[in-house]
Amino acid sequence: MPKKTYINLVKDKKDRIFNAGVLEFSYHEFNDASVNTIVRMANISKGSFYQYFKDKSDFYWHIVMHIIVGHVGEYESLLKKNKGDLFITEEQVFNNMLDLFDDQKYKNLIKNAYRSTYLDIVQKISSRGSVVYINMYDILMSFGFKGYNIKSKDDFIVVFDMLRNITNNTIMTMIIDDLSKAETKKLYIRQLLVLEKGILKRGLF
Repeated sequence: MPKKTYINLVKDKKDRIFNAGVLEFSYHEFNDASVNTIVRMANISKGSFYQYFKDKSDFYWHIVMHIIVGHVGEYESLLKKNKGDLFITEEQVFNNMLDLFDDQKYKNLIKNAYRSTYLDIVQKISSRGSVVYINMYDILMSFGFKGYNIKSKDDFIVVFDMLRNITNNTIMTMIIDDLSKAETKKLYIRQLLVLEKGILKRGLF
């Protein structure tokens, strides 16, 4: 996480440092990325960089997590707008993430992040989801859970982790198999429907 010295910076300088990191991590995977290049693009001293962040890893994860899971406020507002429909909200948030691939620098950064630090991304998203997204349980409860078989916050965390896994696996498949956005959306919707509807047959036949 960034230090208070970074958080307290004026927006223009903060954005300049952040964007320098986005560019460097879009050109290079984490191990090959250079702090020297970042500070040069951001027009700050190397000493200042370490006043803002503990190390390169701290800066990297600040950027990656902001881009990949930076939709917390948006998620909650969409969930309310969709009257507690978790799956419609998930689809909209996923589509918003896919739209990042229209910008080449974000596309390259996400590809590099998933290729080189995929397991770390999954772990960090899961941990953050268990803490931050628990507020969504209360939103779902206020709308009567839309008929979902969710009886507790623990149930919600299990379901939410499944949804995160679908998102992460779909993005990874998109990168590995070089899928188009349309193909990626189709794959995502198919998996979402399996989770939403289940795999058990209804009725006798």
